[in-house]
Amino acid sequence: MTSGTRMPTWKERENNKRRERRRRAIAAKIFTGLRMYGNYKLPKHCDNNEVLKALADEAGWTVEPDGTTYRKVVRLAVDFLEGIDGT
Repeated sequence: MTSGTRMPTWKERENNKRRERRRRAIAAKIFTGLRMYGNYKLPKHCDNNEVLKALADEAGWTVEPDGTTYRKVVRLAVDFLEGIDGT
Protein backbone atom coordinates (compact mmCIF):
# COMPACT_ATOMS: atom_id res chain seq x y z
CA MET A 1 0.00 0.00 0.00
CA THR A 2 1.44 3.35 -0.96
CA SER A 3 0.96 6.59 0.87
CA GLY A 4 1.52 8.88 -2.10
CA THR A 5 -0.80 11.62 -0.91
CA ARG A 6 0.34 14.96 -2.15
CA MET A 7 0.11 18.08 -0.01
CA PRO A 8 -1.67 20.93 -1.79
CA THR A 9 0.33 24.08 -2.24
CA TRP A 10 -0.44 27.26 -0.34
CA LYS A 11 -2.11 28.75 -3.42
CA GLU A 12 -4.30 25.65 -3.93
CA ARG A 13 -5.40 25.76 -0.29
CA GLU A 14 -6.31 29.44 -0.62
CA ASN A 15 -8.28 28.76 -3.80
CA ASN A 16 -10.12 25.89 -2.10
CA LYS A 17 -11.00 28.12 0.87
CA ARG A 18 -12.24 30.86 -1.44
CA ARG A 19 -14.28 28.40 -3.53
CA GLU A 20 -15.87 26.83 -0.45
CA ARG A 21 -16.67 30.24 1.05
CA ARG A 22 -18.34 31.30 -2.20
CA ARG A 23 -20.32 28.03 -2.37
CA ARG A 24 -21.57 28.49 1.17
CA ALA A 25 -22.56 32.11 0.50
CA ILE A 26 -24.57 31.10 -2.57
CA ALA A 27 -26.26 28.27 -0.67
CA ALA A 28 -27.13 30.67 2.17
CA LYS A 29 -28.75 33.08 -0.32
CA ILE A 30 -30.77 30.24 -1.85
CA PHE A 31 -31.93 29.06 1.57
CA THR A 32 -32.86 32.60 2.61
CA GLY A 33 -34.91 33.03 -0.56
CA LEU A 34 -36.71 29.73 -0.01
CA ARG A 35 -37.54 30.76 3.55
CA MET A 36 -38.78 34.21 2.56
CA TYR A 37 -40.57 33.54 -0.71
CA GLY A 38 -41.18 29.79 -0.74
CA ASN A 39 -42.57 29.49 2.81
CA TYR A 40 -40.23 26.59 3.57
CA LYS A 41 -39.70 25.71 7.20
CA LEU A 42 -35.93 25.35 7.03
CA PRO A 43 -33.67 25.51 10.08
CA LYS A 44 -31.20 28.40 10.42
CA HIS A 45 -28.24 26.22 9.44
CA CYS A 46 -29.60 23.63 7.04
CA ASP A 47 -27.84 21.55 4.45
CA ASN A 48 -28.76 20.62 0.90
CA ASN A 49 -30.47 17.43 2.06
CA GLU A 50 -33.01 19.41 4.09
CA VAL A 51 -33.77 21.58 1.09
CA LEU A 52 -34.20 18.55 -1.15
CA LYS A 53 -36.57 16.99 1.40
CA ALA A 54 -38.68 20.15 1.46
CA LEU A 55 -38.78 20.35 -2.35
CA ALA A 56 -39.60 16.65 -2.68
CA ASP A 57 -42.40 16.99 -0.14
CA GLU A 58 -43.89 19.87 -2.10
CA ALA A 59 -43.66 17.88 -5.32
CA GLY A 60 -45.56 14.97 -3.79
CA TRP A 61 -42.73 12.65 -2.82
CA THR A 62 -41.99 11.13 0.57
CA VAL A 63 -38.41 11.01 1.85
CA GLU A 64 -37.86 8.72 4.81
CA PRO A 65 -35.05 9.25 7.35
CA ASP A 66 -32.96 6.48 5.76
CA GLY A 67 -33.14 8.24 2.38
CA THR A 68 -35.80 6.03 0.80
CA THR A 69 -37.85 8.14 -1.59
CA TYR A 70 -41.18 7.25 -3.11
CA ARG A 71 -44.21 8.94 -4.60
CA LYS A 72 -47.06 9.76 -2.23
CA VAL A 73 -50.18 7.71 -2.91
CA VAL A 74 -53.13 9.87 -3.82
CA ARG A 75 -56.40 8.40 -2.57
CA LEU A 76 -58.29 9.64 -5.64
CA ALA A 77 -56.05 7.59 -7.95
CA VAL A 78 -56.54 4.47 -5.83
CA ASP A 79 -60.33 4.91 -5.92
CA PHE A 80 -60.18 5.41 -9.68
CA LEU A 81 -58.14 2.23 -10.19
CA GLU A 82 -60.51 0.23 -8.00
CA GLY A 83 -63.41 1.49 -10.12
CA ILE A 84 -61.70 0.25 -13.30
CA ASP A 85 -61.13 -3.22 -11.85
CA GLY A 86 -64.72 -3.43 -10.79
CA THR A 87 -63.89 -4.56 -7.25
